[in-house]
Amino acid sequence: MKDISTKNNNLNKIAYYPGCSLNSTAIDFNVSLKKLLDVLDIEHIEIDDWNCCGTTPAYNVNEELAALLSARNLMIAKNMGLEDILSPCVSCYNKLYKAAYYINSTSKLKNKREEKIKDSLLNALKDMGFDTEQELNFKVYSIIEFLYLKKAEIGRKFRELKQVNNENEEYSILKELMPACYYGCALLRPKDALRFDDVEMPTSMEEILKEVGIECVDFSFKTECCGAILSLSNKDSVLKLSGEVLDNALENNADSLIVFCPLCQQNLDLRQKQINRFNKTRYNLPILYITQVLGVALGLTFKQVMLDRLFVPIKNSGRSKVKSHNNDKGRLN
Repeated sequence: MKDISTKNNNLNKIAYYPGCSLNSTAIDFNVSLKKLLDVLDIEHIEIDDWNCCGTTPAYNVNEELAALLSARNLMIAKNMGLEDILSPCVSCYNKLYKAAYYINSTSKLKNKREEKIKDSLLNALKDMGFDTEQELNFKVYSIIEFLYLKKAEIGRKFRELKQVNNENEEYSILKELMPACYYGCALLRPKDALRFDDVEMPTSMEEILKEVGIECVDFSFKTECCGAILSLSNKDSVLKLSGEVLDNALENNADSLIVFCPLCQQNLDLRQKQINRFNKTRYNLPILYITQVLGVALGLTFKQVMLDRLFVPIKNSGRSKVKSHNNDKGRLN
């Protein structure tokens, strides 16, 4: 694990950028994360009047305009007195991170093209009424980097609740799982811009979860793509790629996956029945957000973190079923 210490690693007050998906298809991620932050006494202030980050489609059409969308969110946070931004959605994180790279006062841009984009962004922001002459020093955090910086506090809080957890049936259910951590393809790429962990074999999620007594299975597909937004244009590719992720997890004796990307969670959980039909398999792996697991470990209930809303429920998982899957690689006769 790469050292990601910062000049301000307390981070007890942070701007919160939910993005579009956390208010819709990933509401369970949003709810569980906010409740986890409350348990950890971290003040999270939602950015006023935030707008869509532009995400991948906008960048494919006009990179500069898409960067401006994200830069506007950063400048609103600045007006609120905040420059540390938590962006849970990995796609939003990528876009806000890149916008911060362009407009931060201390950024070392690589070429004239990037300098031109920076000048264009600052001019557009000035036209919107923002003060672009001030020092700008935004730091955008992904959910995993943020939780990694907070892992000592998470561990302390967990130890304080040790007796409670010994009597907590729902935590005991999680403790019986043998999960694998799935990072997906976007968090640590491109490596020269977003890297805070090993690109191919990251361990930050496993280290965080170890603080709350959850031991994870390693598997070689942890950074492979699930198909992402191809679910809109080429669903068969998603079903094939997601099936390969599930298959490799089972090969390594995992009975569940822990994720943080809304799109990965949707492809692997919501579409798991479709994956089974397409691949002639019978996968039955619950797909949990890391915030849900941490929340239960720190005293929250399944209902509070919305673990009762999974398409593949936890109660249907189990070691005997995983063994059966592994005997024939989860495939139907």
